[in-house]
Amino acid sequence: MPKRPQHSIRSQLTRLSQAIVLLSILLSLAGALSLALQGERRTLDNSLLNSATMLSNMPLVENALLGTVPQAELAAFLDEATASISDIDLILVADLHSVLRYAPDPAVIGTVYPGTAQNAALQGAKPYTSNETGPMGSGHSAYAAVYGPDGALLGFVIVGLYARSMAHITFSTILRFALIGLLAAVLASLLALRLSARIKRSLLGYEPDAFARRFHQREDILDALEEGVLAIDAGASIIFLNRAAGQLLSLEPKEVVGRPIHAVYPATTLDRVLRTGKAEYNVSVRSLKDVRVLSDRLPVYEEGRLAGAVAIFRNRTEVTRLAEDLTGVRHMVEAMRAYTHEFMNKLHVILGLLQIGEPEKAQAYIMDVTRVQRDAVSRIMNQIGEPSVAALLVGKTSRASELGIRLILDRESALSEGDPWLPPEAYVTVLGNLIENAIDGLNQSARPGKEITVSIRAREQGLLLCVEDNGPGIPEELRPSLFRRGVSTKGDQRGTGLSLVREVVDTYHGEIRLESELGVGTSFFIRFQREPPPAAKEEFPCTKS
Repeated sequence: MPKRPQHSIRSQLTRLSQAIVLLSILLSLAGALSLALQGERRTLDNSLLNSATMLSNMPLVENALLGTVPQAELAAFLDEATASISDIDLILVADLHSVLRYAPDPAVIGTVYPGTAQNAALQGAKPYTSNETGPMGSGHSAYAAVYGPDGALLGFVIVGLYARSMAHITFSTILRFALIGLLAAVLASLLALRLSARIKRSLLGYEPDAFARRFHQREDILDALEEGVLAIDAGASIIFLNRAAGQLLSLEPKEVVGRPIHAVYPATTLDRVLRTGKAEYNVSVRSLKDVRVLSDRLPVYEEGRLAGAVAIFRNRTEVTRLAEDLTGVRHMVEAMRAYTHEFMNKLHVILGLLQIGEPEKAQAYIMDVTRVQRDAVSRIMNQIGEPSVAALLVGKTSRASELGIRLILDRESALSEGDPWLPPEAYVTVLGNLIENAIDGLNQSARPGKEITVSIRAREQGLLLCVEDNGPGIPEELRPSLFRRGVSTKGDQRGTGLSLVREVVDTYHGEIRLESELGVGTSFFIRFQREPPPAAKEEFPCTKS
């Protein structure tokens, strides 16, 4: 079956409002019309009864029934009365034997009134009405008895309306109410259109299902953010709390939404923004579990009026760590710490040799260590002119050596100070993370002869960075997602380093390739160049040395 078209909210609201108004109008008109018709009937009955009573008390009618007034005089008077009174169609005058003494049609004068409704009048009843049709075709009539001067019953008078006149009165009343109802329906339709347009504007022009879908989509987006988001209204009650904010503040979103913020988070100063109306940035706060948090607070205005405030939370420890990763500070600090630690170990060896009375061996050890260290540092400094990169390699060499891993700088490596390909912090981020990953992988391996080879080849045509190790390798199923944040072979809360490497490569329009074989080793090749290489050339000509 074809799907029925879905009407817009405006058309639905308009139709619903019109239906409600029309139903209300119909019910109201039906009740009012019924009351109006009943009122018209009572008014008509009173008019007929008054006319019949007045005529029955007129001396002219009495004298005509007594025979003291010519018939023509009575006829002239009643013809004029019938023509002048709008609520009367006919007048009949009959004697005690129901013989008509006057009728609009002279042909029926002298005939007997055929009905029975006059019997009550002939018995002296008070004036009354009846729907009995007489010889002139009347539809509704009033009957009144006529008495003589001595009180004797002389006959009766009939004042009536034809059925068509009754129908005309009823139709006029119905038409009048129909016009009123139509006018009310038109006004109601205009109001319904204004109401539906106003509701549509309040929904920002969206249909309800589309509005609800967009609302939930935006809630899902806010929930997916790594930053915490907390919003309060003008009364300092929580109106939104995403999942990250709940974790940082140790709050359950479903339980706290709608509650005053100080009832669930007494130490907060977010409501200060409601008093000042000013944004606050990088405010250091403490969560409910003593986690240090950085917060930005922003006022929320609606039509120029302060309607609330929103706070964006970030874990201060995580922000600091991420900043150190992005700038390479962490790698430099770790490298210097490892270098210092190795130096302290050597001092302890020298001190021990002196204490046991072996100054000659201490002297030889100092000369040997000095030579090895001088050769390693000298080689790095001769090949790498960028101080921060050279310092990183010296520190990582010391850290690797401390763990029983040999870190080798490729003899063809060369990098001048102020190299145009990458800024120093980008070199530190890329090489620091790749070397650290290689050290971690080798440190988990029990194989002998652990080695890491680093190659930095900065040429006029391009830049090639290689970090290769003979570690355990990377599982096949992990390789496609290895550069995504949070993916790591080293457990939870890891997987940031390679994602930062990927960000640097993408930022400076480079390309990266991974080669790994389980039990053999892993190689990362990163290249930056101005033009694509010819197809005949090897894409990543980086070799161990």
